[in-house]
Amino acid sequence: MKHYLLLFSLISLSACSFFGEKNAVSDYIEKPDYSLKSVEYVPVYPDFGSGITPVSLCMGYDELLYAVDSGKAIISYDAAGRELGRFNLPGVEFVIQNRSLDLYALGRMDTLYNNVVFNVPVIYKINQKQNTEGGSFLNLNSAGIEKKLVYPFCINEPQKLNNKANLEATKLNALGFMDDNSYYVSSSGPQESAGEASITKRNSILTFSANDFFQGGFSEGEPTRYLAPFGLTTLVQPPQRARMETRKDFIYTSLTPDLAISVRYMQVQLTIDGLFTNFKALPQPAAAAADGYLYETFRFKKPVAVLYAGTSQKYLFVADAEKDSVFVFQENGYEGTNPPPQYTNRKLINVSFGGSGSGPGQFRRPSGLAWSNRVLYVADAGNRRISRYKLTSDYE
Repeated sequence: MKHYLLLFSLISLSACSFFGEKNAVSDYIEKPDYSLKSVEYVPVYPDFGSGITPVSLCMGYDELLYAVDSGKAIISYDAAGRELGRFNLPGVEFVIQNRSLDLYALGRMDTLYNNVVFNVPVIYKINQKQNTEGGSFLNLNSAGIEKKLVYPFCINEPQKLNNKANLEATKLNALGFMDDNSYYVSSSGPQESAGEASITKRNSILTFSANDFFQGGFSEGEPTRYLAPFGLTTLVQPPQRARMETRKDFIYTSLTPDLAISVRYMQVQLTIDGLFTNFKALPQPAAAAADGYLYETFRFKKPVAVLYAGTSQKYLFVADAEKDSVFVFQENGYEGTNPPPQYTNRKLINVSFGGSGSGPGQFRRPSGLAWSNRVLYVADAGNRRISRYKLTSDYE
């Protein structure tokens, strides 16, 4: 049979040469591809979180995954995606765990002040530790609110209550912890007017001690156009280690319109006068090192979440809710992941992925990120699911 196929192919080639323009053999025979399989993020099935609208994710130091069902509840899952606990909390939009295994959530609540009801941002400290004769364990189902830090009282600026509309348009968006359980909170809202008395701008990174005392705020930009911080991550991430990262640096995203660089790495130094913060310049990579770059101007449209993964490769993930995509960078700002050892070309491989839809590797409004054991978790709010992804090279 093989001889007949070969004869037929030769006759076909001769006929083409006789009756028409001569074609190259490559027009008929596809050259084999001997390249190795490309490195990319592939789905790990099944998805989970069905029935909720996940807008925030965090991997806890207790090795459980915590998700926020927008405005309703905090839910805990194990590594297999099985729901373990649920804590109802109206208005909640963000959750994270500190090194003492306390949950901190961001949301909104109504508060009465001078006989006027204000709907204001609030920071919740949630205790899920249960003490028994055999010791203590965590149980989200029977957790309780240990502390409420109500804005603007928690930053010692009750004068912000003078403008109800502006106050109710102010949001606390994300929170990130340092190694000593002190933390940053990103806030955004209307720009202060020229005559408005204000110490801490509405568009700020707020700083708190481990005991939840307000320590100050940092704003970037001009007085008439301070950048509006949204997503936030520090360099301190689970799992627990004897020696955690001590740098106070953080990376935040901004939804300020027409901002050229909307994901910003900030270096923090402790001086005699307190914390000193400055924008960290990241050199653009050479063509032989990487194709993409974190500070490429106008790279993102709506970067709502950013996550630093405390692994040896030090990934930096960005979720863009308008591009429906997740972008993968190194800490130095280069886009991509290191190629496997068998690759002779050591250029970073671009593994950013996404696109609008409900299929594998597609999203509708990705809103939260988590990372554990080489698995990336994405809160796909529009598709109402939590998806998992792993690099193909990590399976080898």
